[in-house]
Amino acid sequence: MKTIHFFLIILLIFCVAFYLSFFETKKNQPPKAPQESELFLLNWEDYLSQEVINEFEKEYKIKVHVDTIESSDEILPLLQSTPSKYDLIIAEDSLIPFLKELNFLGEIDQKSVPNLIYLKEELRTNPYDPFNRFCVPYNQGYTGLIINEKYVQNFDGTRKVLFDKNYQGKISMPNMPEEILINALFYLGYPINLPSKEQAEKALELIKKQKELGALWQDPTEQREALVKEKAWVAYIYSSEFLPIKDLNPNLKFFPLKEGVLLWTDNWCLLADAPHKKAAHLFLNFILDPKINAKNAQDIGISPVVKGAEQFLPDEFRENLKIISFLDKDTLEKSQYFLTKNRPEMREILSEVAKELGL
Repeated sequence: MKTIHFFLIILLIFCVAFYLSFFETKKNQPPKAPQESELFLLNWEDYLSQEVINEFEKEYKIKVHVDTIESSDEILPLLQSTPSKYDLIIAEDSLIPFLKELNFLGEIDQKSVPNLIYLKEELRTNPYDPFNRFCVPYNQGYTGLIINEKYVQNFDGTRKVLFDKNYQGKISMPNMPEEILINALFYLGYPINLPSKEQAEKALELIKKQKELGALWQDPTEQREALVKEKAWVAYIYSSEFLPIKDLNPNLKFFPLKEGVLLWTDNWCLLADAPHKKAAHLFLNFILDPKINAKNAQDIGISPVVKGAEQFLPDEFRENLKIISFLDKDTLEKSQYFLTKNRPEMREILSEVAKELGL
């Protein structure tokens, strides 16, 4: 009997100790993060499928808010004035080193984005964000030319047409100083990243001549509209802008340029002060799903960036992608990324271009 009582006392002591230990452990654990119900994006206009947004919202019960910009020059002032408003921003390759230097970008928890394994190999290592520590590639392409063949015949594949007085008032250019400068440097056969002072001055003279021809300085949406309505017959424009308007005017044709092209990659970048980091990681993983990536690419007319997405695209769209993706060996060898945008000497040149054109 004493043995039974002793056993019961020991059991009671053990239960009390376990109870206290359990609640002490629970007390020291961090509280579970509440489910995030919002996500704030900063993006170009018409650069993300609304159906993809709707599907993300439905699956994760997260409301997506999208603000849009017309120029990448708007990004830095927005981040400086409201550093904790946005979770993810769209940023071109040339801007990312500068944003990292200013500590605006936060490091991605790659374990929370398992679909990174689908990212195309050439996009996993790049000079502006090695191994995708801060940003996930969203679209890659180059700046080429759209010609209206009803008005422009005998096009020779060069930038000469962008300075032809026969098309006065009908030439559309991006309203971005770097694109305008790079176009002039390519045409003159000069390096786009480190032109000499003399080369930069000659490029500026050429830009002034283009201004005298009544060139239209437009954002991508305005460029597309001008081409469709034939207010512009020639446009120096991003490759991703062609497919959305291809069927709206059968006279429009897209071309790379023989002097070489500006290569670029747009990226979704996580901000250091993002208020909804969990939702941001969910979105990054979602957009990298091959089926979703294909859906988004088809809806807005861009190239998918993940392996396996092509199988979800219709044959016609895959054929259309070849129009904007193909660069022959000679053109590719002359093509470059623009990696010196934020060097002091380059910013000075770009400032002169902007001042001259009122941009």
